[in-house]
Amino acid sequence: MARSPTSKTAQPTSARTSAPAGVSLSAAEAQVESLLRNFRLEEVPSHLLRRAHFKAEEIFAATFAGEGVTPRQKAALVLLYQEPGLSQNSLAERLAMDRNTVAEMVRRMHGGGLIERRPSPTDARAYQLYVAPAGLELLCRVMPRDVVVEDQLLARLPEEYRGLFVKCLRMIAESGNETEASKPD
Repeated sequence: MARSPTSKTAQPTSARTSAPAGVSLSAAEAQVESLLRNFRLEEVPSHLLRRAHFKAEEIFAATFAGEGVTPRQKAALVLLYQEPGLSQNSLAERLAMDRNTVAEMVRRMHGGGLIERRPSPTDARAYQLYVAPAGLELLCRVMPRDVVVEDQLLARLPEEYRGLFVKCLRMIAESGNETEASKPD
């Protein structure tokens, strides 16, 4: 399909770096053009967080290859070990994950023998979740190596910045979760 020579979308990116001769840009268009010209993806926090997330997933996958566990499943097992009997909804809340996603994950983990579901004594519609013996065996295998994942992830940071980095990540991750009384001034 031939593109119209007057179509802005038909022009290569390099041809769209400034307005054509004799064409004046509106103030809004000029602002957007300036933003685009000065945009540096390597300085965008959301992009860098996404890349760091992928790096963390890559390190986790390499460290736990063959274990058949995802980072979220490991986190769920740790939480259920620390807080036996959590409901599925409480687990989703503690993991900061969508309830439907956690429901599917719990279904797979239960099917794989990693967790047990027991009827709640207080809510006939709910189940309490517990680490099953196979889940505990998995935790015993992976937890000693978990520190390797975190160390590799933070290895490029100077030692004195690591705690601050984690604190800053926590502040970002928890933003919007605080009550009015707990928000910083």
